[in-house]
Amino acid sequence: MQGMRIAFCLLLAACGSDFQISAETQELIVSPDLSDLGLIAVGDTLDVSLSLAAPQGQVQIFTADVLNIAGDAFVLVDETLPVVPAQDTASLTIQYAPTTVGYHWAEVTIKTSEGEENDHTVIVRGEADVVSGRLWPSLVDFGPVEAGTTATQAVTVVNEGRVPLTITASSFDNGLFALDEPLPLIVSADSTVEVLLQASPDDLSEQTGEGSLAVSIAEPLALTLRVNACSTASGDLYDSDGDGFGFCASDCDDFDAAASPGELEVCDDIDNDCDGTIDEGTECVDDDGDGLSEDEGDCNDSDPNISPDHEEELANGIDDDCDGITDDGTLDEDGDGYASSGGDCDDDNADAWPGGEELADGVDNDCDGTIDEGTVNYDDDGDGYTETDGDCDDSDAATHPDAAEAADWEDNDCDGTVDEGTVNYDDDGDGYTETGGDCDDSDASANPGEIEIDDDGIDNDCSGSGT
Repeated sequence: MQGMRIAFCLLLAACGSDFQISAETQELIVSPDLSDLGLIAVGDTLDVSLSLAAPQGQVQIFTADVLNIAGDAFVLVDETLPVVPAQDTASLTIQYAPTTVGYHWAEVTIKTSEGEENDHTVIVRGEADVVSGRLWPSLVDFGPVEAGTTATQAVTVVNEGRVPLTITASSFDNGLFALDEPLPLIVSADSTVEVLLQASPDDLSEQTGEGSLAVSIAEPLALTLRVNACSTASGDLYDSDGDGFGFCASDCDDFDAAASPGELEVCDDIDNDCDGTIDEGTECVDDDGDGLSEDEGDCNDSDPNISPDHEEELANGIDDDCDGITDDGTLDEDGDGYASSGGDCDDDNADAWPGGEELADGVDNDCDGTIDEGTVNYDDDGDGYTETDGDCDDSDAATHPDAAEAADWEDNDCDGTVDEGTVNYDDDGDGYTETGGDCDDSDASANPGEIEIDDDGIDNDCSGSGT
């Protein structure tokens, strides 16, 4: 045995320095050594992956500890620590999950099988802030909307924070209201985005609803909506056709400026003067009920005994059969179809005859004893103003240029604006009237849709208390 040991030693000596026994070299490179994750929202999460590289021998990861130094926001995600093969890579995932506002950082210490120098430390850090947003306006009045149609109104999503705001969903307690935008919708930090809302009423009844826009990692943004809402209407908004008569008052069709009280009736299948009768007094309607209108040849549509279907009665001074010849043709001096004996009040003027259309010409055209009635030159309602003088509704004595504006959704003073200076008008232009809840309609910074501002002495949100 002693001889064999000697021989083995001699063999080793013979090999010289060309042969030696050594352990496998281990080295681990961890990168990056500093990870700055930037700004994210409180309640959100963000992962950072640490790269583990073994350029020579295989390396075993024994432990990976996360020491939160500022805050408690970083955690190790991996449940199993990796073995890094030689000349290969692996990874460790650290998650940033902040629950408080501010800066956060942590040290990540990794212990390995490398030997004495087996500790690696890297730094991870980030900042978190809350999602903060609001809607302007938060109350949306669509005004008058015809049944079976859809109206749209824009509201602005205001991101008041430093992190993006994401709208993920919308909900409404009244099905006629909806959001007309694809979701999700991201609003960048300190910016605004307009979104469209819809109202699709089935009738003209007042409708209201509450809605909300769900925001990721934040409270929903609340909305109040209404349509055809006369109980809280604004005078300017509820005169949708701009004819000076409101939807909530005497305008029989607030979607057509050709229909309003006092409007001249014309042959158009519309109740232009809002009296409940269509096209009366026009040439296409049989006003006297004799079966023929003026368009059909009736030369006096105020008398059922005069029409092309009647026989001429001699010596009465009337063109009974509307053939243009009165009696024997000698009695009608002005050729208008009527003689003095038939009621022509001026047989020298062909523009004056019984049943003629009254014109603004200083002549009693219809021979009723009154000159220019029903025209722009006559004060039909007796308020001292004609339409020529600026009376915008000469059928209503309470409406004229010197009348006081009242909260009745009508242009009482004929200045082209409905209800200005009253509780039905948005005097400060903030989107709210006093009827609609504005507690100070002279200050645009005070209304139900505002956010309360500390220490400004104003009840910004009209809650009844200001700071």
